[in-house]
Order: sequence, then C-alpha cells, then structure tokens
Amino acid sequence: MEDSDEFPPQLGYVERMLGYTFKRKLLLVEALTHASYEQNTHIASYERMEFLGDSILDIVVTNFLYCAPGKEYSPGHIHSRKAAMVNAHILAYTCLRCCVYIDAAMPGPNVEGGITIQPITHPVYLWQCMLHSSPRVLEDQTQTVARFRRRHVEIEQALDSWTKFPWAELTQLQAPKFFSDIIEALLGVVYLDSQGDLDIVRGVMRNLGLMQILERIVEKDIDVLHPVSRLSLWASKNGKDLEYCYEMSKGEVTCVILVDGSEEVRCTGIYHGYASQGEVKILAAEQAIQALHLRDVGMNYTLMKRKNT
Repeated sequence: MEDSDEFPPQLGYVERMLGYTFKRKLLLVEALTHASYEQNTHIASYERMEFLGDSILDIVVTNFLYCAPGKEYSPGHIHSRKAAMVNAHILAYTCLRCCVYIDAAMPGPNVEGGITIQPITHPVYLWQCMLHSSPRVLEDQTQTVARFRRRHVEIEQALDSWTKFPWAELTQLQAPKFFSDIIEALLGVVYLDSQGDLDIVRGVMRNLGLMQILERIVEKDIDVLHPVSRLSLWASKNGKDLEYCYEMSKGEVTCVILVDGSEEVRCTGIYHGYASQGEVKILAAEQAIQALHLRDVGMNYTLMKRKNT
C-alpha cells in the first residue's frame, strides 16, 4: 500500500491541517485508524502511536515550561501548567476545532441568467478523518460535536482572554477518549516520520493551536489550578472534611460534595463510562468553588505537591 495511490483521501486534508507532509504515509494511516476499523485488517490501530505521542507531548511541554525565560518554575508550578496542556479535555477540544477548507465549487445561476461556477468552500474536520467501523463511535461523534457547537465560542474566548484555565467548560464537552487519542497519535507519528525532530513536532503543535495556548499560560500567568485541587487546598488549610459521593440513575451519574458531612453541591451528568465520574467531579468542584467564593484560594500553589486526579 505504501507504493500505491490507494490511500484514504483524508490523508491530504490531515497533512494540510498539520502543516506537515509525511514521507511514510502508512504511519499517518495508522495514526487515524480506530481499533474498530474493519476494511483493512493489515493496518494497526493508533494505540501504540497514541502512547508514544503522549510521551512526546509531555517532553515538549515540560521543556518549554522548564526553559521559560525569567520564570524558573518550581516542580509544582511546572506540573500544574503541564496538566492544563496535556489533559484529554484540551486535546479533544483541539481535535474538534481543527479543520481545513476544501474547494466545493458548483455550477449556479448568475445575474445575467447564465451559469457560472460558484466559489464554495467546505470544512473538513480532523475528527471526520478517523477511520472506524463503529456505530457507537459515529453516535459519540455526533453528540460530542453538538456539545462543541454549543460551547466552542465560550471556550475559545476563555482560552484567548480569561485569566483562569477553563477546566469546567472543557469538561462539559464530555468528549470520548478517541478525540484526544487522535491528537496524541498524530504527534507520535510526526515524531517518527521526522526521525525524532522535536522542532517539527513543535511546528505541528503550533498549527494545531496548542503552542499558542501554552505560551499564553506562561506569558499571562494564567491561573491553571485544577478545581479539585483548589477545593482540596481550601479544605486542608481550614480543617474541613471533604468527601465526594457518587450516585447512579438511568444513564446519569451524580457527584455530591459533602463538607463536614453536609451536602454543599450536587452535580449530574450523562454516564458514558468510568471517565464520566471524573468529569462530573470537576463540574461539582467548580460549583463548590463558586458557592464558597474560593476563586483566589491556592493561586500561589504553595501547597500543591501531587498530580491532579
């Protein structure tokens, strides 16, 4: 297949999105292939590439934060900022927004009553380029894209102008893992195809918009403290007993936050697997922060030593 012209047509679209032309096209095919894909059993799924890309993303982001001019971040600071850049929610958002416009010109009537070619462009999104054979994946894509369309303006404004990282807003996309997997797999195959050139990987991350988010986090000192960590810091500092309880009912999961045994907030979301508990936990923590007026708690990160969960 490597020597033939029978590659999926979406490969060219993805190369345009990444700003990178692959020497070994089969690597790109592998990065786009979901485990459910049945039309070509000789192509491996993206799972190995996703694992590699996750590590490459960690390296690039950590190096940027460690070397940030004039910052000299402590390990806690580096970790908190890295967590904001490598989590599944921001990567899924990146996948959902990434697209390229293709020419879809068609004949149409002109003002003189004749027929001319009407210039039309049509967006092709990165998530549409994933190869799969699963009705469930198709349903997940449809539902997630609907949530993205309702919330993407708010998230974009938050990333462009807010002084805090939009953890809760990104979580509300409820994007299945395969959206973030695609981004990590693509970074992995770019690394392999470029023979380990991290400058090329950084260029691809810039074309995806990730480097710009990372730069703003550093330049504007964005408050990236995770809501769960902020709430835990407040509880620890003030001697409060904090407990998260979960309830399941009719396809929904509810997270109840108890403070000293009393219910403080209750947040419910759609259940779509174990990750749903983590998502609703973040939303509940954000609601508790607002209810308790804790926005400024923990901004110096002095008590933060462990990874967000």
